Amino acid sequence: MELIPDEKSLTIIKKKSTKTFREYAIRWCEQAVRVKSTMKESKIVEAFIQAQDETYYQHLLPALGKTFFGVLKMGEMIEDGIKTGRIVSFATLKTTTQAIQKGSGSVGGKKNKKDASTIVVGQ
Repeated sequence: MELIPDEKSLTIIKKKSTKTFREYAIRWCEQAVRVKSTMKESKIVEAFIQAQDETYYQHLLPALGKTFFGVLKMGEMIEDGIKTGRIVSFATLKTTTQAIQKGSGSVGGKKNKKDASTIVVGQ
């Protein structure tokens, strides 16, 4: 017997890094239509946006009230923006920030401390 998802369980379905946004959205929507209580499209869109990671969530919020297909198209544009570097992923930004805070980041192959002292001397 297969479990029927509920609205809350839809927020758990996350995008796998090996899947495109379109593949993920279609899989997510397939689960949404199986929810016990039939959901209106506006509730499906709202639940879908809430299930996104920080990067997609922030950029998809303006899509509330749009059709699921409209959200799908916006998600694909966001995905393309991340791949081309036009949109910075929050996960990448967080990792970079943590590396800088721990002092493991370097500029031009030199340690940050040395770079900072060079800057101070140069001033």
